[in-house]
Amino acid sequence: MMLDKQTKALLDSFAEQSTDIHDIEISVETSREGARAMFLGLAGEVDSQCTSDDMVIEHGGTEVKLRCYRPAQASPGLTPAVVFIHGGGWSLGDVECYDSLVRDLCQQSGAIFFSVDYALAPENKFPCALHQVIGVVNWLKANHQQFDIAPEKIALMGDSAGGNLALAAANKLHQQQTDLLANLYLIYPVVDSFSPHDTYASRLKYGDGNFLLTKEAIKDTCDWYLQQDQSAKDPDVSPLFINDMKHLPATSMVLAGCDPLYDEGLLLANKMKQAGILKTLTCYENTIHAFFSFAVLDVCRLARQQLANQLRHDLFH
Repeated sequence: MMLDKQTKALLDSFAEQSTDIHDIEISVETSREGARAMFLGLAGEVDSQCTSDDMVIEHGGTEVKLRCYRPAQASPGLTPAVVFIHGGGWSLGDVECYDSLVRDLCQQSGAIFFSVDYALAPENKFPCALHQVIGVVNWLKANHQQFDIAPEKIALMGDSAGGNLALAAANKLHQQQTDLLANLYLIYPVVDSFSPHDTYASRLKYGDGNFLLTKEAIKDTCDWYLQQDQSAKDPDVSPLFINDMKHLPATSMVLAGCDPLYDEGLLLANKMKQAGILKTLTCYENTIHAFFSFAVLDVCRLARQQLANQLRHDLFH
């Protein structure tokens, strides 16, 4: 697949900087600083009038930091809500890195957003982040009246490793109660941390370092995330291996064509289609992993607008 002109120019600028934030020789803290600079530097200008509040919640012994976003023009009555889980290989990124993205989706969709500042690896290994995400959804269900939220219209959304956590959490939550979540939105999710790279042609074609995300980064971040004795084939780690997906909420997926994770995302979409839960699959063929965070790109703005439109269609009708 061919890169669009803006994405190619962005990758060319990365190559000129010749800094790999996933370099195994540098520390986690240095990687985080590099990721933060990248996310904030490419966030672009977003015209959002939504308000935000930081909070710390506790539910079932789980304490988690959240940022709540409300659109400037609230809809009459109870409002749908989206719990957003950021990416970054379970080890990089935070709510601040994703602030512009979430504000944009909040304002365009009209939904209330809760961005989860989950505990990062390697300091906090699996299943810490997963349990926190599950705790946030259960807390929101229990406290929806406090925020004027429609309890039957709570959705879960995540990108990359955040998509991994969102899918794994939805699986756990819907094993308890099959109508707990209204919808699930996965943006180029990490879904197979077990299989070797050569299982997927897209990892070999796009994981060489010329398309931002590398095969090495996929492996290294998984190593940071997991305990030494934890199997990566566990569906809570690699949700592609969920045996039966029929109980999951209606799911919409966004993929990037020039992404090492494209093939496994497509395989997941096919499994979901067979289970009858895939609502939409949208692929932006000429761009890269993480593009949804880069509002300097036209394709990012288009994808956000389309996803916000879908949120309005799914949650407000």
